[in-house]
Amino acid sequence: MVDTAFGNGNINISLHNHSNFSDGADSLEEMIAAAAESGLKVFGISDHWIVPPYEGTDWREWGMAHQRLGEYVEQLLLLRKKYASDSFCVKIGLEVDFFFENAEAVAADLKKYPIDYLIGSVHYTGLFSVDRAAEDWIALSEAEKSDICQHYYRKLSAAAASGLYSFIGHLDLPKKFGLIDNSQYTAQAAEVLDAIAEKKGAIEINTSGWFKACGEPYPAGDILQGALQRNIPIVISSDAHCKQHIQRNFNEARWLLEGLKNSI
Repeated sequence: MVDTAFGNGNINISLHNHSNFSDGADSLEEMIAAAAESGLKVFGISDHWIVPPYEGTDWREWGMAHQRLGEYVEQLLLLRKKYASDSFCVKIGLEVDFFFENAEAVAADLKKYPIDYLIGSVHYTGLFSVDRAAEDWIALSEAEKSDICQHYYRKLSAAAASGLYSFIGHLDLPKKFGLIDNSQYTAQAAEVLDAIAEKKGAIEINTSGWFKACGEPYPAGDILQGALQRNIPIVISSDAHCKQHIQRNFNEARWLLEGLKNSI
């Protein structure tokens, strides 16, 4: 696994990025060439790896086809060699959806491949996709929204406690559409942070949230401050799905982190 400590607040490193092997717009090489040209020193591709333990999810619409994993790794190894220089290197990653039922087995299977790091994320609570569409949330009662958020944080705490992942992705994702009051889940977010700290894990500040209805990064400032207080490394990520977004709002993320550090 890649050592995320070296990326703590560093705007020259980007590890959470997607290509058209999953739901990204651009090819692996287009993403890597753009990253090298941008001045980044370390660039990782982390396409979605989703192995639901039950039927009925929409993962095939946005996750990597399982039969393509070998091709994905092989292409990245070739591109790593092609673009390697004294000032730039490519890392091979996956953003892995956590499920209680099969997390250990999925991680064990991935060890067969030369993968540098795994991002642990939660997108599903049962069959419900927390970030698919605002309309999915609008159709719910407040009690149903609360149940989904509680389920989400239970899964994320278990993902953190598993120690399977280099860092946890977009920690407070249910707020994406601006329909969730994050203050109702402060205790649950703290439990996730405690689990991460216990396993000496890391989180990301995911800048894509600034461009969603929630209007702020994932996670929110109070959660980031809690991570800093626990000495949890924080990796700056753009969650880029196209080459134009590879370093989107990296400076803003760095400034936010510096301000939070100074307030502690």
